Amino acid sequence: MSTIYRPKELTIDRNAGSLRIRWWNDQEGEFPLRWLRANCPCATCREERRNAAMQTDPLRLMSGPLPSIEISGAELVGNYALRLQWSDGHDTGIYAFSTLFEAFQVAEADPNRLPDLLPD
Repeated sequence: MSTIYRPKELTIDRNAGSLRIRWWNDQEGEFPLRWLRANCPCATCREERRNAAMQTDPLRLMSGPLPSIEISGAELVGNYALRLQWSDGHDTGIYAFSTLFEAFQVAEADPNRLPDLLPD
């Protein structure tokens, strides 16, 4: 994978609830932490979203706490991705820079819309 998508700067603003990225070409994008958690690319979260989409019962109740949207840590994965650690312990989602950049481009074209991170 090309490192062209590797950001120059990553900033997690916990107060604003966002991840700001300055890309290699000096464009800047911002991703709400709520959106990142809702679009976690790990296998477990993708399967849960797929099952929820197939659910025909309109009264599906969930027990337990909602997934956290607070970041407890972050780390680079090679030259191609970012792993976010959420305060509830979830840390298996690896966010590829190329995928984040594609979502950024969609949001640039339509500021009222961030796409699903990974189509299921």
